[in-house]
This record gives sequence, structure tokens and C-alpha cells, in this order.
Amino acid sequence: MLAAERRSRILESAQREGAVRVSQLVGELGVSHVTIRRDLEALIHDGVLEKVRGGAMLRQSAAAEPAPPQPGPAPAQRTQRTLGVLIPAAYYFRHVVDGIRSVAGSTGGDVRLLLSNYDQAEEPALVRELVSSGCAGLLLAPSVGGDDPEALAYLDDVPVPAVLIERAAPGEELGRLSTVRSAHERGVASAMRHLRDLGHTRVALVSRGESQSAAFVRRGWADAVARHGMNPDVPNITGERLGTGPTWEPGGPASVLDELSAAGVTALLCHGDEDALVLLQHARGHGLSIPEDLSLVAYDDELAGLADPPLTAVAPHKEQVGMVAARLLLDLIAGHLGQTPVHIQIEPQLHVRRTTARPRNA
Repeated sequence: MLAAERRSRILESAQREGAVRVSQLVGELGVSHVTIRRDLEALIHDGVLEKVRGGAMLRQSAAAEPAPPQPGPAPAQRTQRTLGVLIPAAYYFRHVVDGIRSVAGSTGGDVRLLLSNYDQAEEPALVRELVSSGCAGLLLAPSVGGDDPEALAYLDDVPVPAVLIERAAPGEELGRLSTVRSAHERGVASAMRHLRDLGHTRVALVSRGESQSAAFVRRGWADAVARHGMNPDVPNITGERLGTGPTWEPGGPASVLDELSAAGVTALLCHGDEDALVLLQHARGHGLSIPEDLSLVAYDDELAGLADPPLTAVAPHKEQVGMVAARLLLDLIAGHLGQTPVHIQIEPQLHVRRTTARPRNA
């Protein structure tokens, strides 16, 4: 593969996901770490990527001319306002970081960013690296799986204020850290209410993710099925069966559509956009008409509006999550909020488009 082709594919991946990791690209492109690092350095030099630990992130202003430099604060002030950010290498968080940057920039601060790979083992070291680099506070989206209340115990010893973004403390105990996240359960509730009002009673769920946000979406779906008296005997298809990788196994979409048809499902909530688009595309070849035979709602709204037909979708306000989290952290750094944790949820918005309608025989 020529260098130009590799770099084009790297850029496409960064535009799709928001960030790329060296280890990920080595596996995808089948070349050495040295080659990938050389390609990333070239793209960073060209101004389309920004270097972060372990990989690179799509430059926020890559599609626009850089703004003229503005007078910055004195170095001592900038150090006091450096916000450390740890996020997974996922496109979702690109917009969250945009919100963090806008608040940090407006207050004369800056952002130091590290990427994780949904790896709980490596995250304590990454947090220590941010602290040792002089960050005044931390915005963290750690890998939180299951209900183990000690999963984030390593954060108890962090000597600077910290806020969890798009995360909550695991288990049933009260959170020891402040949190800002999307109210995913309420976003799902709005989609399920919309489908109920159209007359759907058999609404299935496809959610292949393993993140805590995916767990919130599943919880919201189960709660809404019970609250609206919908039929619970419908498929709830997770990554345990389909896999959690970026691509589907051969025959996966067809098997899902077969299962939905066999169960008499009339509507589907799909987390997130890319999986919804895959099912939308396969539905046509499967003899299913959207929305006449199957109403389809995507959860994310990153790409949903570009589909044919445009997908009805739930849109978390990702940039607003970043902005609110950054403001909260700055207040904690300044000592304005004391020691009591603050928990903020930002409600997503349902965008009704052309993939939902009344059931055919309603």
C-alpha cells in the first residue's frame, strides 16, 4: 500500500471516529508501528491531525483556516487553568472535547488531552500522567463496566478536582465525584413514547456497545417497555451475540432482520447511528420497507440525518455536556462548590424524520 493511500485511510478513520490510535491502525493497515507513526507525523505536520498520547485526534479546525492568534494569559495563569481530559478513542467524544475547549479558551485556559482504549488497566497511569503534568483539574470518561463500586477507587487519591463526563459511579452507592452526562434514559423514553403514540407495542432494541452509555440506553428501553405496557417478548440484541467491533460479522444484519420479522416486531431502536444505517441498507434487500414494515429510530444522530430516508434519531447534546462539565470543573478548582459532589444530566432531543410511521395494520 502506498503512503498516500495509507494516509488517506487514516484520515478517513479520524474523520469517522474523531481520533485514531497507533495500535488500532497497525492492525487495520497491516504495517509496523514505525510506519504508522511516520504517517501520523505527516498528517500532523499538514495540520489535519493533532498529536495525543498513543495516537492522534482530528484537528478541530481542520476544515477551516486557522484563526489569527489571540493574546494569551501569562504562563502562570495558563498553568492554573490547564484542564486534563481523558476520553476513549471514539468519535462521540470529539464533540464533547469541542465543548470543553470552547469553555477553556474563553477563560484563558487550555486543554491537555490523553486517549484511552476502553482499557481499565491503563487508565490509572494515564490519570497520574495528567496530574503530574500540572493539570489543575480533570475531566474523565473512564471505562466503567458492571456494578463494582470499587472500579474507580483509584480516583480517590487524585489530588486535584475531577469530574466524570458521560459516566456515573458504578454500583448503587452515592457518587464520590461530580458527574455531567447525557440523560440517555430520558432520551430513549422520548423515542419510545413517540413509537407508542404511533401505535407500536412490539419495539425491539439493538445495542452492540459495551460502554456505560450503552447500559443507560438499555435501561431506558426496558423501563419504557414496562411503563408503556409494551410487549416485553421482543428481541433485545446486544454485542454478546453480534460482537462489539466496528464492523458486523457476515450475515449478522440478515440474522437480526430475520429475528425481528419472526418476532412480529414493528419498530426498532438502534444504538447507534452506524448500526442503524447498516440495518436500514440491508432491510431493502430483505424485502422490508422502512417505515411501512419496520419503524427505525437511531440513537446518536451523528449520521442519521444523512441516511436515505433520513432516520428519526435521538440526539445527545455532546458539546453541551463538554461545556457544562468544563464550567463545573472550573468552579471546583476555584473552590466555589465546596466538597459536595454535583450531578448534572442533560436531556437529549428527539428528531422525528422519515423512518417512523404507524404500524401497517394498526
